[in-house]
Amino acid sequence: MTVSLATPKHTFTERAAAGNLNDAQILNSNNVAGSELPSESDIVVAGGGIHGLIYSIHLAKSKPGKLNVSLIEKNNKPGYKIGESTLPLFSLWCKMHGLTGEYLLRLFGLKDGLCFYFLDRENQGQYTDFCSNGTPGLFLSGFQIERPISELLFTLLAQRSGVNVYHGKQVDFRASKVEGGLTKNKIEIAKGKTDGKPAATIDSSLFVDATGRFRQLASKNAPIKRFEGWNYDAFWGYFSCPKDESKIPLRFYEGLHTNHLCFPEGWAWIIRLPSWEGSPIPNLMDMISYLLDLAEAEVPGDQVPSSEELAEMFNLKFQWTTSIGFAVRNDVKYPEDMSKYGTREAERKFNYFVEKYDLIKQFMTNFELIENLYGPGTTWFIRKSLTYQSPVVSGPGWLAIGDACGFTNPLHSPGITAAMSTSTYAAELTHQALEAAKSANDSDSAELSIRKTFAPYDDFTQRLYPALNQMNAFNYVCFRDPRLGAQVSCLWQFFAGIGIPGWQLIRQDYNLNFDTYVPHSINWAWGAQVPEYDAVARKTLELIAPIPLDESVPYATVREVIDFSNRVKKEAVDSNRFNFRWDGLLRYYDICLNYSEEKTFKDKFARQCSHCASWLVLRPDWRKCYTCGKERTEEEAAVVWNPPLAVGEVKALVRASDAKPAARQAKERVVEVTVIPTLPNEVCV
Repeated sequence: MTVSLATPKHTFTERAAAGNLNDAQILNSNNVAGSELPSESDIVVAGGGIHGLIYSIHLAKSKPGKLNVSLIEKNNKPGYKIGESTLPLFSLWCKMHGLTGEYLLRLFGLKDGLCFYFLDRENQGQYTDFCSNGTPGLFLSGFQIERPISELLFTLLAQRSGVNVYHGKQVDFRASKVEGGLTKNKIEIAKGKTDGKPAATIDSSLFVDATGRFRQLASKNAPIKRFEGWNYDAFWGYFSCPKDESKIPLRFYEGLHTNHLCFPEGWAWIIRLPSWEGSPIPNLMDMISYLLDLAEAEVPGDQVPSSEELAEMFNLKFQWTTSIGFAVRNDVKYPEDMSKYGTREAERKFNYFVEKYDLIKQFMTNFELIENLYGPGTTWFIRKSLTYQSPVVSGPGWLAIGDACGFTNPLHSPGITAAMSTSTYAAELTHQALEAAKSANDSDSAELSIRKTFAPYDDFTQRLYPALNQMNAFNYVCFRDPRLGAQVSCLWQFFAGIGIPGWQLIRQDYNLNFDTYVPHSINWAWGAQVPEYDAVARKTLELIAPIPLDESVPYATVREVIDFSNRVKKEAVDSNRFNFRWDGLLRYYDICLNYSEEKTFKDKFARQCSHCASWLVLRPDWRKCYTCGKERTEEEAAVVWNPPLAVGEVKALVRASDAKPAARQAKERVVEVTVIPTLPNEVCV
C-alpha cells in the first residue's frame, strides 16, 4: 500500500531565521500557550530530561485536557547525557504513542538484545559468552538512542500533546514555596539568561522533581542514601564505528546488541549509536516534525526516507559512533602512578583496563577515539559513586520521578526503562490524586487525600532500588568467574526478567495501552523481585561477596553456586510459570533451560546492510535500508527462526513457549547435571 507522503516543511528553520531566534526561543515558540510563562499551572515539572518528558506526555495523553502541565528546563536545548540503551518496555511506551520502528529507526540505532563476554583474569584471552535476542522486529523494534535527539523528539511530542515546555528557564528552588493542598505552591522562575525576561511566579498544585541525580527538591527533604558494600564508578568516551566487524576478536560478535565485556572488577559497554550532533536545532525540529507527521499518517516503513536522505533533505549532520565505557567497582586498587595511561582521570582509568586485559586491548584496535564530539572538553567523561536512592520521593505539594528517586548501574540497560516505571506510575497517580483533592472540603483534607493516593508510589520506589542494587551486586560477583556469568547471573536475569510470571510481554502480543502499561512496568524490575531470582542472588552474594576482589573464587564455591542455581531453576521450570521459547531466544540453552556449549544456534532477527553495514530488522515488508535507502532482497529481509517456526502472529510464539515436546517431558523428572567441564584454570573457550 502506497500512502501519500506529507510535504517536508522548514517551518522552524524559516521562523528562527526570520526572527533571529536562539535555540530556546525557537523551541518555546512551539508551545500551544506560546513562549510566555503562565501564572498558574496544575503541574510544574522541573527538568526537561527524558523522565520529565515521559511523565508529562503520559500525564497529558492518558487523560487529555484534564490538567495543565508546564515543564521548565534550564538549558537552551536538549543536551548531552549518558544513558543510551533501552529495553522493550521503552519501545512499547513509544508504540503506544504511534512511534514505532518505521520512524524511530531513522533517528536511533537498532538494538536487538544483549550479549556478554566473561573474561578470565587468570587465563588471559579465554572467556565464556551469553547472548539473548531482543524482541522480534516483526512485532516490536528495540533502540539505541542518542539522548539529545531523543529528548528533542519527546519535547515535540509533548508539545503536540498539549504540554508547554519552556527551555532557557530556571526554577529558583530556594525561593519557591512548596506546600500541600491545591494551588498552594508558588514556583519561582529566575530571570531569563538568554531572553532577559523578568522573574516570574507560577501557582501550582504539584511540583515534580525531574532533575535527575541532582535531586534538587528531593535532596531538601532527605539526605541521599548509599547502599552497603562497594559502589561503582564509570568512565567513557566516543569512538568510530567499524563497518567490518569480522576483525573483532570475540565469537558471535554483532554490533546490533548492547555488548558487554565483563571481568572481576566490572564491565565495559559497547553501543553502536547514530549521532546527529552538530545539527542546528531548528533543522532537527523540522525533520522530527516531518517524521511525526508520517507516523500520524501511518506511512509504511519503505516509504519513509532513510536517515541519510533525511539528513540531506533538512541539511543535517549524521554519523555512526560507538559509545564505549567502563562501570567498575569503586574498591578497585589502581597503581599509584597512572600517568602512563593518559592525562585525565577518566582517560587513565579507561586505558588502565584496556591494557590490563588482552582481549579488551585487541578489541579496541578496531575503534578510533572521537575527540570533543559534544563540544569542547567532551572527549572523556567520568561519574563516580553511581548508586544512590532518595529515601523520600514525595511530600506536601511535591513529587520526585526518574533518577531523582534513585539510580543503580547501567548494567543490563535499566536506567531509562526501569526508571520509566516511576515516571508513568507517578503520572497516572497524579490524575487520581488531584481529582480526589478537588472533592475535599478543605485544604488539609485535600492534602490528606493526595498523600493517601501517592502512598503506593512511595512504597514502590522504596522496594525498587534495593532490588536493582542487589541485582547489580549479584551480577558483579558472578563476573569473578567466567562460568558463573554464562550459567548463573545472565541466565537468571533473562529467565526472571523476560519469563516473569504473569507479566510476559509476549502474552500481550507486544502491545500495551494506558490500562496495561503501568501494571507491567511496576511489576517488571528486570525480574529482580521474583522470589526464585532473589533466592539465587542472595545465596551467590553470601558465598562470593566476602572473597577479596584480587583473589580467585575457589572451584568448590563455583560448583556450589551453579548447583544451587540449577536446583532452583529446575523447580521453576517444572512449575510452568516461566514458559517461554527459550531455545530460540538464548544461545547455549534448550527450551527447558539446560545449558550446552554445543547448542550455538538461536533465532536471527537482524542482518547488516550489504551497502552501508547498518544493522537492519528482518521484516518482509521492510526491504529498504533505513540508514542508506538501498533495497535488499526478499531472502535478506526474512526472519530466521531457529529452531524452525511458522510465525505470522505473536500467538504462534506463545504456543511454542507453552509446548511440551517429548524431549521436555522426558527431562521433567531428570535432575540437571552441573556443567563445569574444566578446572578453574582451564575455562572452556
